[in-house]
Amino acid sequence: MTAHNQAAISLDRFDQSLKMQQVLSVVKASKEMKNEDTRFSFEELGTSREAIFIITLLQIKGYVVDLGNDEIIVKGG
Repeated sequence: MTAHNQAAISLDRFDQSLKMQQVLSVVKASKEMKNEDTRFSFEELGTSREAIFIITLLQIKGYVVDLGNDEIIVKGG
């Protein structure tokens, strides 16, 4: 259970990070431009851990995240 609690704390911290705020800003701007989806390459998302946190937090916030070959596709919100 401790590992789960640490992951939750890290996820909460990451939600407040500059990287997550940048992702949300891009998604918001894309939505305002009437785009159906927003695409991020895995390279843009950073490390594997950061990508997992970004995908998880986007899903928690109500976005649908589809995985492409080298990218994620974010819809909704």
